[in-house]
Amino acid sequence: MIPAFEWKKFKRGPQVVLPKDAGLLLGYAGLGEGDRIAEAGSGSGWLTVFLANVAGEKGKVYSYERREDFLELAKKNIVKAGFENRVEFKLKDAAQGFDEKDLDCIVLDCGDSHLLLANAFGSLRKNGLCAGFMPNAEQVNAFVTEGEKQGFEHWLSLESIVREWLARERGTRPKNVGLTHTSFLTLLKKP
Repeated sequence: MIPAFEWKKFKRGPQVVLPKDAGLLLGYAGLGEGDRIAEAGSGSGWLTVFLANVAGEKGKVYSYERREDFLELAKKNIVKAGFENRVEFKLKDAAQGFDEKDLDCIVLDCGDSHLLLANAFGSLRKNGLCAGFMPNAEQVNAFVTEGEKQGFEHWLSLESIVREWLARERGTRPKNVGLTHTSFLTLLKKP
């Protein structure tokens, strides 16, 4: 278990998937102990930590990254989390395909993720999910449109906006600053 207040120990490099967004994925996708999950775009490894935590000792995360510097940073964060036995890192562009078959879930967190959907479809089990994190609505549209062409069913697209609150003797109210839009999450299902 790694609560959000401990995330400051992990190094950041490229953009990270924050707890508020990763929580949506974990909750809506129903990921759990023993799941086999691939991700394209290891980045800093923040999402990899979430996925490895939920997959547990019986599951496996296959993390694809095309940039060696990002891959090394992600590996360091996984070691800090103590999950190195749960993750297999691959210095490979997922556009070349995923090595695994019958995966429970594939998470795409990279630019032009819609171009990876044909490969993702072939690597998922029946009723497996393909999730995409995208910063803008145009990318969501491209992801859903291409996903449907590849045979996926569009299940859900959403975003999470979080407001922290102050609780004080003088009164309780929202903080003046908040973390608004960070990403859209789209889930596609392989029928």
